[in-house]
Amino acid sequence: MPDESIAVAFDLNAASLISLREALPAWEIELLKGATASSLTYDWNPGEADLLVVQARANMAESLGLCRFLVAWGLWFREEHAAVSGPHPSPQDGVRQAAAPLLVLVPPGQKAFIRAVLEAGAHTCLILPVRPEEIAGMLAHARAGPQRSLFRAGAHGEWPRQPCEPLAWPTASSSLP
Repeated sequence: MPDESIAVAFDLNAASLISLREALPAWEIELLKGATASSLTYDWNPGEADLLVVQARANMAESLGLCRFLVAWGLWFREEHAAVSGPHPSPQDGVRQAAAPLLVLVPPGQKAFIRAVLEAGAHTCLILPVRPEEIAGMLAHARAGPQRSLFRAGAHGEWPRQPCEPLAWPTASSSLP
């Protein structure tokens, strides 16, 4: 289908992949396992991806590096309208966002990692486990504007989950809720 939307997902567990498929039933979903910023070739191209999804791994630094690469790649692709060639592009100081929203799925209790991926340019983080309606809501939110936000469970971790107020990044005095 020429008008089919595409999501490229990195390291999703089975439950997260099911939620992604339920949230985006008409989408093509390309699943990649074990990719890192250094393992993706210089000419790697996710095509016209409409959504990028990264599930944080045990090695948070590796996940953060992948997020930074995806944001930088998207910025370069948007600006150049061509495949990446030569050295990996890198974001400059400040928050920058790629054309395709970057959703990062994060285990509970990882505030420092959440801060880092949002500063790197991710549009939104969802706290695991995720539900289909959270993914659909995140996508609608990301398409509505450039704000970044963190979606989290209620005070005791029970449903329904509520989106936090959009977080303004980066500032020296910012702290996560």
